[in-house]
Amino acid sequence: MSARYRQYYLPGMLSVFLLYHAPTILLGQQAFFNAFDSLDSFVVWYRTVTQQGYAWAPPSAIVEPFMGGVPKFTLVSTYNIYYWLNLVLPTFEAYQLYGIFISGIALTGMWLLCRRHLNLNEPASAFIALSFAFTPFLPTWGLSIAGQPLLLFTILNLRRPKPATWNWLILAAFPFTSNFQSAGVFILSALALLIVHDVTRKKSYRRLLMAFVVLLAVYLITKVDLIQNLLGGEGFVSHRMEMRRFPTSIGICLKIFARYFLLGNIDVALSLHTFVLLPFVCGVYSVYLFRNKRLPSALTFTLTAIVLICLYIGILHWGPIVNLRNESDLLRMFSLERFHIFLQLLWHVAAAQAILLIPAVYRNRAVGIIAALQLVLCFAYQPTYYERFVKKFVTIVPYHYIFTYEDYYAERMFSSIKASIPEPVQSYRVASIGIPPAIAQYNGFRTIDGYSSNYPLSYKHKFRAIISEELSKNETNRGFFDFWGSQCLIVYDQQLPYFETHMTRRMAPASRPIALSHQALLNLHCDYILSAENIESPEKSGLRKLAIFSSALWRVNLYEVIQGQ
Repeated sequence: MSARYRQYYLPGMLSVFLLYHAPTILLGQQAFFNAFDSLDSFVVWYRTVTQQGYAWAPPSAIVEPFMGGVPKFTLVSTYNIYYWLNLVLPTFEAYQLYGIFISGIALTGMWLLCRRHLNLNEPASAFIALSFAFTPFLPTWGLSIAGQPLLLFTILNLRRPKPATWNWLILAAFPFTSNFQSAGVFILSALALLIVHDVTRKKSYRRLLMAFVVLLAVYLITKVDLIQNLLGGEGFVSHRMEMRRFPTSIGICLKIFARYFLLGNIDVALSLHTFVLLPFVCGVYSVYLFRNKRLPSALTFTLTAIVLICLYIGILHWGPIVNLRNESDLLRMFSLERFHIFLQLLWHVAAAQAILLIPAVYRNRAVGIIAALQLVLCFAYQPTYYERFVKKFVTIVPYHYIFTYEDYYAERMFSSIKASIPEPVQSYRVASIGIPPAIAQYNGFRTIDGYSSNYPLSYKHKFRAIISEELSKNETNRGFFDFWGSQCLIVYDQQLPYFETHMTRRMAPASRPIALSHQALLNLHCDYILSAENIESPEKSGLRKLAIFSSALWRVNLYEVIQGQ
């Protein structure tokens, strides 16, 4: 490539990066965000802890406003960059900056990996880096996925002679920005496989072994309270003890395999490879094989890894394997499927390897076409661009929980609700119906419900008594609460094939019969109900309707739990 144009690729890449994040930067709280595992949980966990007097409390301290009181370490990690951002910035600004930080590290790591270890030129590296940086990372995962290219870049550097000291600093910093239970375990497993590979090939492995020790040690230090509880130390019996896996047939396992191969994990690791990268990689692979009568070794290795991960996830759902997992507390509680976290990285590495298989005379033109298609797709998945422009033409299914930050938390409406209750907000507790409890928590209410991946099993049983009659009406809802239960909510029969946690004002019917246990509400010291549903005959559940409040997104019926009935 001519040096005349080479100087423009880095500024151009940064300009496209800023254009992608422009809505978040310019619109602020009026920009759209994906609420799933983000606004409905993650944001509020850190806000509650840092703004309600628990910022400097020990990890075992009980956070009283959340679900009647849970240990601090079940909500947040003190040794985490997002925690520190919440200490120095308002909630939205911390969330806004963190999202751009995650994407920026993804961009930087993939650029460095492509340039140094995958041997791509500037335009190809810029394309792969931007595509990876624009995949919809969940902020709650931090750099668990987004930071993998930078971590891989560092590890590959350590395999080379005389690596710079800064590689060790990046390695030691990684656990402060990633989840141990969701990703760290699997990253350590992958690193262990690389060590075994180098040992069997009689390559030097001492630095990789030291890297493994450093990662493990820092993870253990930052997650010591969680690990102690998981291993049965001082703490509590987790609600995860009642989680159950459900066996499926081989046919369903193959469908799961196909879904992960074609889509990735649509909840936490959507790689956006389906429509452009996958056909591009497979097409280049097929043409190369046809013309050269041999397998491209590097790309074959990467595609094999992808297939094995997807096949492994499918097999985990097979009846005999599921039954075996259900017999073990640890295997039942732990999500062994999460090797899917590598799929985003692997598909982009595969795309980089496919680019190198294209004859040089056609390479830049092919990269230009594929880059244009892939980046259009990435921008279509950007929440604000999707809601403002793309949604008019096509609906993207995984994005059915996209709202503006301002509308989602509806601070003005909740201020009016507070003003209508003639008691200090610290003196009563509320529960929500059809609205994520995170919204009430964000607005300073103390709640008996909440979304937490780890809380006491005894509390789950007490809460279940509130909704036992509703759960008996719907088997799907019963499974949602009894065999998963991380969303400890008032689950009620909505006459839907799934439980809808966001019953916005456009979705809620005129009224709905909902039966709650009045005594169970009193036992958990619940004083008010914030309901997106207009409850038929609320007096049967010991409730008295006080008022109705509306915002752009929600319609909230305020009910008082009658005392002493």
